[in-house]
Amino acid sequence: MISKDRAIFMALFFLSGSILFGTGLIVWYFMHIGASVISSAVAGVITGLFILFAVSMTFFSMIFAYTALTGNSFGQVKGFRRVAQRLTLPVVLRTGKVLGVEKDRIVRAFININNEIVRSLMKSKSPENILILLPHCLQLDDCALKLTSDIGKCVGCGKCDIKDLVEIAEKYNLSINVATGGTIARRIVKETRPDVILAVACERDLLSGIQDTYPLPVIGFCNRRPNGECRSTRVNVEMIEDEIKSLYKDQEAI
Repeated sequence: MISKDRAIFMALFFLSGSILFGTGLIVWYFMHIGASVISSAVAGVITGLFILFAVSMTFFSMIFAYTALTGNSFGQVKGFRRVAQRLTLPVVLRTGKVLGVEKDRIVRAFININNEIVRSLMKSKSPENILILLPHCLQLDDCALKLTSDIGKCVGCGKCDIKDLVEIAEKYNLSINVATGGTIARRIVKETRPDVILAVACERDLLSGIQDTYPLPVIGFCNRRPNGECRSTRVNVEMIEDEIKSLYKDQEAI
């Protein structure tokens, strides 16, 4: 069953596409009827470009909608993720802003769609190096330990989710790190050179990370914030372990 967030995202997606197509049609119409002023060759080029735009837009919309609505993906199409990140999302966000739709809701739906695309891509690959990347706010707010330099310092008190995540990383022999921001996160990625990243963060930081690390595949998990922004956040640990099992199961590695 499609979630409400995803349904809203797709409604905004199709609305945005209709607006873009309608705008292009109007521009083409007025330029075409002005062909008496411009040369027929220029008019032909304009018509050809509009047809190319319409066909490309229809093709992309179909495969994007298929991914979003079914959970299956045509992510193998070259540049598909990049177009989704750099073109689809900004347009949908702008439409959502005009209509008063919460930004986090749209981004959350997009992250879920991105995850479907990445899962499809990983089915044809063997992820030997998986990185679990965590935000510092996942650590208990009043914890005296500084885990950003070495997550191994965690004493496993169990008061936050880091204990369980460290155990999962050890169980599957994965890299796991805590980052305080984008700069440190990029440094960690550069040092570990992962095949795929399982990232935990808020919607805003996840989106930024997915865009910054492209073409590296990222599967995102939105944290829960029962204590407010950036304070003792939580995450569904079981969901992360299930994702790891799924990645390995596809390769029959476990």
